[in-house]
Amino acid sequence: MTLPYPLILALSLAATAAAYALGLAGIYALPWLMIFTATVASLRGMGVGLAVALFSVGVIYIFQASLQEHLVMGAILLLSAYLADQVGASLRRAHRRAKQLAQVQDVFLQGMEVVPRFFNRQQLLLELPLMLSNLLQNTRSHVWVPAGDGQLRPLAEGAETSPLVGQAVREHRVVWTTQAPSRHWEHYEVALPLRMRDEVVAVLQLVRDTPWQKEELELTSRLARAIGYQLEHLYNLELRRLLLAVADDLASAGDKREVAERVLRHLLPALGMEAGAVLQYRQGYLQGLAWQLPLELRAGLEPLARQLTYRRGLAWQAYHSGMPQFTERYDELPEAIPELTKAGFKSLAAYPVHTRDAMKGRVVLVLGSRTRMPWTRSRKEILLGVERLLSSALERALLEEVHQRINRLLTEAWTYPSGEVYQHILEAAIELVPGSEAGSLWVREKGVYVCRAVLGPVWDCTKTQSEEEMQAWYGHVQSSPDSPRIRVEGSRANLCLPVSHQGRVLAYLNLDSLEDPEAFAEDSLATAQLFATPIASLVHELKNRQALEEAALTDELTGLYNRRAFEQRLVEEVERARRYCYPLSLLVLDLRNFKPINDRLGHAMGDRALVAVARALRQSQRGADLVFRWGGDEFVVLLPQTDAEGAQAAASRLSEAVSRVCLEGICLLVNVGRATFPAEADSAEALLALADARMYEDKKRVK
Repeated sequence: MTLPYPLILALSLAATAAAYALGLAGIYALPWLMIFTATVASLRGMGVGLAVALFSVGVIYIFQASLQEHLVMGAILLLSAYLADQVGASLRRAHRRAKQLAQVQDVFLQGMEVVPRFFNRQQLLLELPLMLSNLLQNTRSHVWVPAGDGQLRPLAEGAETSPLVGQAVREHRVVWTTQAPSRHWEHYEVALPLRMRDEVVAVLQLVRDTPWQKEELELTSRLARAIGYQLEHLYNLELRRLLLAVADDLASAGDKREVAERVLRHLLPALGMEAGAVLQYRQGYLQGLAWQLPLELRAGLEPLARQLTYRRGLAWQAYHSGMPQFTERYDELPEAIPELTKAGFKSLAAYPVHTRDAMKGRVVLVLGSRTRMPWTRSRKEILLGVERLLSSALERALLEEVHQRINRLLTEAWTYPSGEVYQHILEAAIELVPGSEAGSLWVREKGVYVCRAVLGPVWDCTKTQSEEEMQAWYGHVQSSPDSPRIRVEGSRANLCLPVSHQGRVLAYLNLDSLEDPEAFAEDSLATAQLFATPIASLVHELKNRQALEEAALTDELTGLYNRRAFEQRLVEEVERARRYCYPLSLLVLDLRNFKPINDRLGHAMGDRALVAVARALRQSQRGADLVFRWGGDEFVVLLPQTDAEGAQAAASRLSEAVSRVCLEGICLLVNVGRATFPAEADSAEALLALADARMYEDKKRVK
């Protein structure tokens, strides 16, 4: 309610005039002069009040004869002017303060009404300064967000840098300027941290030219908390929508590559990342299942995404440790990959994807950005939620892949030569059993185990093993003779799977990790066991099939493989050596002194000589070597995984073995030609031609 000040002034003057007009004593006019003086002082301040008080003293002096009374009444008037001024100033301050508080309270109430209307966190933060500037008069507002490495950046231009913003982030509390503006502080400022998931996700900066009252700070702090609650609510909605969209999309994914592609499609925009890849550990490398790269970086980074040849970096750390790796300063890491630093990547995350029963993440999700992006708790929660969905979908896709590959192996096995089936079994197992890099397949033949397929530098595959030797090496346990076992020796690990049929171990499948002693886990054992029944079926059937094939591919006299078998196997071994990048050598042997045996002792003795030579060659060969009778008195030997030096040693060993074959005083000798793929010949035809030519050169030299 507003007081009628003009009426009060008029009445007080009228009452004073009436008192003197009636000839009353000055004491009767004094109260009305006090009211007049106090009202003027309250309205116009102390200066005007003093002037009115002096005027009143003059009036009293005119109508008041007693000097003593005049002085007392003058003092009373001056005191009333002073007291009225102080009370008026206090009331004016209270009025201004109440007005400001009403404004801030109105802002708070309007803000509480407006904030819930936003349905996107980014939109809320972007429009918040404009909303507050419209509500808070003479106040400038800005929003700052973390930019990595503890730095902050404004969402809009024109923000005034201030240490208070950083202090609000560090101390997780509201901070403001308490001293008056000076050369250090140009304005009065308050910094309000906006918190979500117990961490500061933004800072609201308010700047104005008048001081902040305690009540204003309390109300703005409440508004900041309300904004934080809304940000967290919006984040929960966004996370829920993202996870539902990812789950719905992955439900229809056909295979592991499609699973990986769909996850990247959702995850990169959700985290604001520029590039991403899903890498799977296969045969000693992290190989890309899917990747998304900026167009301008594809040429340089696609080979890296296809197969990470480096054995260092965050992706390998995530694989070995099973723990997520995050950085905002990738370009400063000593283990950084050159291609990524050259491309300008600064923020990087390597997140292991854990499937059931795996001790480590067989799949690693890698995300990167060329700008420094802080890895906040909310962003890590998004990664965790998506990783769980990716893990479940990948587990389903990988299991389906194993079943499809085994079914294809069973279906297509009969289209391959018998000897090649073993190699296909081994290759499928190494490809699909987690942790495998190399391996061998040992098959029981005539009471001993023979290495029928090998890939990589593994356990000695050059000699046969007895039942007792295999069981001793495997650590055979009577209670579970068919269960796979894991052995660790130094930095290597081995998984051995006995393959049984009708109570007898037909084969042993050995899978090796060459550098990681923890490569095999429960998921490896579970996948390996899926191969047990198919391998047993194939090995059993192959034995029957080989008996028929050997009749067509075996030399009837010597029992060695014949020329037809050699021509088939030569092409197969060259292609296998080309695929797995190992050397293959070929020896061509021609007997000397064989004609005298035929001429002097007869063809029967000649046949006995050929049988003896075949026996000597078989006894001197390694387990993986293949000996063929090429025709007449010529033999050929295939030496897988053997370079030129090894071929020379094999030629000397076989020549010595043949030289010990003697019939009635005539001892056989041999001319040898050798050649090595790919060092000396790049095809099966070139390999045979070179070895044959060198055999004839050796023959001419001896003559």
